[in-house]
Amino acid sequence: MELWEATKLALKQYATFTGRTSRPDYWYFILTLVIASAALSILSDTLSNVLNVLTLVPSLAAGARRLRDAGLSMHNFWWLALPVVGWIIFIVQLSQPSKKD
Repeated sequence: MELWEATKLALKQYATFTGRTSRPDYWYFILTLVIASAALSILSDTLSNVLNVLTLVPSLAAGARRLRDAGLSMHNFWWLALPVVGWIIFIVQLSQPSKKD
């Protein structure tokens, strides 16, 4: 899937925590958010913060779908509570290949 298609799909399913999201779709969505946030932070930090708040739920939903696709549960979000090591573990889990059920 292409960058913009993956972003549109993730935003369309902004509050859907069930289902699956493939690895490329998830990372394209995250890449789009990082680029948009960086571009807005050049203009204004406030605009960047507004974007980050507005895309918090879609990011969490896409992460939950990605974890499910990798065969993991949503309980893995608790890794984010650990400052550095937890984030690294969480990113590695999001990078796992899809599991067939």
